[in-house]
Amino acid sequence: MNDSLFGPARDVDTPKKKNLRTRPSPIELWRPDIVLPERPIAHRSIVTAGEPALRPEAARVQLDNTRTLLAALAEKQEALRVRASDAETRVREAVTDRERVSAIFETYRVESALDDVLTGTMKQLASLMKDRGLR
Repeated sequence: MNDSLFGPARDVDTPKKKNLRTRPSPIELWRPDIVLPERPIAHRSIVTAGEPALRPEAARVQLDNTRTLLAALAEKQEALRVRASDAETRVREAVTDRERVSAIFETYRVESALDDVLTGTMKQLASLMKDRGLR
C-alpha cells in the first residue's frame, strides 16, 4: 500500500534532485574601493564645552590674547616702517658704492625682519585658532 490519497508514497530520506547546473549571474554587485584618509581623523569628544556666552571668562581671555597679539604686531610694524624709511633715505643719499651697498644690505635686513615678524605672528595666530577649535 504505497499509494495513498495524495499520490505515490516517497521515501522521506531521499531528497528531491535539483538541477545543479549554475550559470553566472548577469548582475554584478558593486564592490567599492576602500579609501583611507591621508592623515588621521581627529577624534572629537561627544561632550563639548559650552558656547562663549556660557563661559565669558574663556572668551575674555581669548580676546585679551588677541588684542595683545595685534598690539605687538602694530608695534613691530611701526618699528619696521622706521627702519625701512631710514634704509630708503640711506640709499638715496649714498655717494659711494660702498655706502649704496651698505644701504641695500640694510634694506635686505629689514625685509628679513619683516619675514620673521610675519612668521612669528602666523604661529601665534595658529595657536589662538587652535585654542578656539578652528584648526
